[in-house]
Amino acid sequence: MAIKFGRIDSTESSFEEQTFHKNQTLVSGSLGANHQIAIKDCKSEGYKTNTCNNDAGAILNNRGIHWSFVHSMFYMSGSSKVNVDEQDKFNSIYHNFNQHNDLKPFYTNKFYDSASIFYIPQATFGERVQPGSFTLTARTGSNTNLTKQIIIKDDKNGNLYSTNAYNSQSSDSHISSSDNYVGNILYDLGVAVLTETSSWSGSGTSKEIPYTSIGDTRSIEDVDYRYWTLNYNSTTPIFTSQYSIKIPAGSFNTTMNPSIKPYYGGDYIPSGSSIRDVANMRVELTTGSFSPFLTQIQLFRDNTGEEAVLVANLPRPVQMRDDIDIIVTFRVDH
Repeated sequence: MAIKFGRIDSTESSFEEQTFHKNQTLVSGSLGANHQIAIKDCKSEGYKTNTCNNDAGAILNNRGIHWSFVHSMFYMSGSSKVNVDEQDKFNSIYHNFNQHNDLKPFYTNKFYDSASIFYIPQATFGERVQPGSFTLTARTGSNTNLTKQIIIKDDKNGNLYSTNAYNSQSSDSHISSSDNYVGNILYDLGVAVLTETSSWSGSGTSKEIPYTSIGDTRSIEDVDYRYWTLNYNSTTPIFTSQYSIKIPAGSFNTTMNPSIKPYYGGDYIPSGSSIRDVANMRVELTTGSFSPFLTQIQLFRDNTGEEAVLVANLPRPVQMRDDIDIIVTFRVDH
């Protein structure tokens, strides 16, 4: 392989970031998907136990731990029904792990003694869940039963609301207002929390399903909404470098490729000579306007010819020209 070095004009290179989104779907049985029911101060003799009691020696169990987690991370300034003395004290922006926009506020005024938490594996949402793409669908009976399903979506600012709720707390305000929202989604962390303790009121029976019981595998008959589907768009940034290499006319038009020399069995190699000792070219290459072809560009740290840090293979060979410049542009994703 013949190698000849040249320099890249730094003004002809660029670096940019592009964001791509991909639709993702998780069901209650998907690998990595995790759902937890959170209950304030839920204790038992073992942390994996879901039954709450206050027996001597009881410690926070799985449900109590998850309530404490979302409370301390996201809802320190939440409902005064839970933390009267903390409502104003922890109302600063740095006490909440979420983006804030004064024009479209992120509501935290509903946080009570229980919550239903959905953890999305980071491998499926990438950098973050794309705002406005999240949908939680909960079903009763089976994962394919479309009757009496609960549909919950986000409002692009981290507030969750039901699109088919039978009743809203306030008919005078927007469906995702501070009165009607039913929970939050933390886009950057992939955590969706249902905090509304009132009922969806769409069970069709005398029994009703609280939003904080959605996903509970211990739900009672007729209001068993343990089957759920999460649909959302992942966010993945792709960093791309672009290089434009200008080859001036008449440059890189020689070659050291041994294939230009006569064949071993040809008439041009003197008897007993090695092809390495023959300086002349094959006759068919000297009778016309011979010019080599470019097939590959390699980028090196310097001109020492050590291992290339980047190799760009052209889709087809390009013949070098003596009359015009050749510009080769290629992109590299990081």
